[in-house]
This record gives sequence, structure tokens and C-alpha cells, in this order.
Amino acid sequence: RDWQNHLFRAGPLLPRLRKSNMAPRASKDVPTSFRYPPMTKKPQWWWRSLACLPYLMPLHETWMYAETAYNLHPFLECFEFYTYPFLMAIGSLPSWFLMAYFFVAYLGIVRRKEWPHFFRFHVVMGMLLEIALQVIGTVSRWMPLSLYWGKLGMHFWTAVSFGYLFTVLESIRCALAGMYADIPFICDAAYIQIPYD
Repeated sequence: RDWQNHLFRAGPLLPRLRKSNMAPRASKDVPTSFRYPPMTKKPQWWWRSLACLPYLMPLHETWMYAETAYNLHPFLECFEFYTYPFLMAIGSLPSWFLMAYFFVAYLGIVRRKEWPHFFRFHVVMGMLLEIALQVIGTVSRWMPLSLYWGKLGMHFWTAVSFGYLFTVLESIRCALAGMYADIPFICDAAYIQIPYD
């Protein structure tokens, strides 16, 4: 007990930290509370159409994972004629395209205030949906093959495919309607990525 008191007294005293009302510099462009900017009028039709384009990548990825769930295969065959050209075009792109797409979209659109906030929000939402699905796919490949390809894997990919398909379609609907897609957790993460105006 005595040696602890002795060490405490003998140790160097740290200077007292002053409380400051200033926010840390790293958070100057991050809003302190989550709120959408007020929408006084609906965005122009071309901004709403452009806001749908970033959702094509997670839609493509969802479609590819849905094909692994063989209960969905007969359902997806009905739409194969319409989706096959798009899926082949995406599949024929070089391997570095996705990395270039993310860099250009993030640095050229999301982080620049010249673009409308509505459009930047939907670009980053599409990117986050794509990344989340890729993380789910990568983690599931670490599972034993009996789980990945077995009955449990079949039900898992069916649930993920339906959930993601409806999430992406709801985001596209919100973009076409000129609204912000209010998807829990992802919309918060998307809003934080956009510099505060």
C-alpha cells in the first residue's frame, strides 16, 4: 500500500486539461446531428434519373447472389431476357473497373459540393449497399462449404437476395420520387460521408 502511494506521489504530474467549447478540427465538416437538408422543391427529372444509376451496381451484385439460391433460379429465368445484356456488360468490364468506379464516384462526386446534395446522397448510398453486399459475400465464403452450399446456405442467400432486392428497389423508387432513401444505418453512414454544406 505504501509503495503505491509513493509511486503516485513521485510520478510526474500531468498538466490539467482545460475544457474547451471548440470542436475537434477533424470533425469540422461532419454534422453533429443527422438531418436531411430541407427539400423545398422536387429535384429536376434528370437529377432523379441520374440518382438511380449508382443503384445498378448493387442490383447487379444482388442478382448474381440470387442466382446462387437455386429456389430463386426459376423466378429469375423469367427476367433473364431483360437482364442478360446488362449483366454481360458488367461482367465484361476489366477487373480494375470497380476500384476506379469507387474512387471516381467518391472523390469526384460525393466529396464535391458542386453536385446537388440529393444526387451525392444517392451515389454514396449505392456505394454503401454494394460494399455491404460484398462484405457479406466475402465473409460467407469463409464458412464451411457444407453451410455455404447446404440447406442453410440456400435459405440464407434466399433471404439476403430478397432483402437486398427490395432494399435496392426501394432506394431506386425514392430516387425517382425525389426523396431521400431512409434505410436504417446505411442512410446515417451515407449522410456522414457527404461534406456538410
